[in-house]
Amino acid sequence: MSVALIIGAGAAVGKLSAEAFAAAGYKVAVASRTQRFDPAKFPFFEFDAAEPTHLPALFKKVHQEVGVPDVVIYNAYASLRGDHGVLDIDSPEGFQKRINVNGISPTIAADEAVKGFLKLESEGKLGPQGATYIFTGNALNDKPIKGFFSLGIGKTTAAYTLEYLALHGHNDKPFSFYYVDERRTDGRPMYKGVNADAHAKVFLELAQNPEQGPWQYTFSKEEGYAVFSKDW
Repeated sequence: MSVALIIGAGAAVGKLSAEAFAAAGYKVAVASRTQRFDPAKFPFFEFDAAEPTHLPALFKKVHQEVGVPDVVIYNAYASLRGDHGVLDIDSPEGFQKRINVNGISPTIAADEAVKGFLKLESEGKLGPQGATYIFTGNALNDKPIKGFFSLGIGKTTAAYTLEYLALHGHNDKPFSFYYVDERRTDGRPMYKGVNADAHAKVFLELAQNPEQGPWQYTFSKEEGYAVFSKDW
């Protein structure tokens, strides 16, 4: 049975994604600071995405207790509220934690995910759908937006990681890498009202396709995948 690991399994995108993958026959493990789901259905692993050095231990535990994931979804994020100056730095420590959550941890998670993908392939346990790593992104890698400095730095770091892996990461293997970004139909960012059900549907579709599609997977709920102008 295929295994999906969702890191940053919150009450919206994380929850509906876990349910969608479980309904499709996956064993689904969830990792976050707080347990939100029934652990009998979704094995829970406590994890703080601000601590990237803890990721190897998280993956090792998931491998041992659930199985090696052929789908890894990184859905954790951290942002800062309030006015903290042009660069929204509240403190060096706070800024570092947000960069860890939004940029460093998803990069380390991608590396750990690929190690698992290679293990599955070497043991002949990789299914026809291949293996997929997905990051929940937004429009900040395309254009800086006032008030979202540290979030944008992190998302841009993650976007580079996903593009790099999609272009240069084991192209001879059925591994896929995606930066998934929901937009409005006119290409504007989803500042509010992100559609968790649409994310879950897109995640599952990407995971079940063994071919690498567009690494920057921008979509709207109404129209699906689309390439949007950067002049929004």
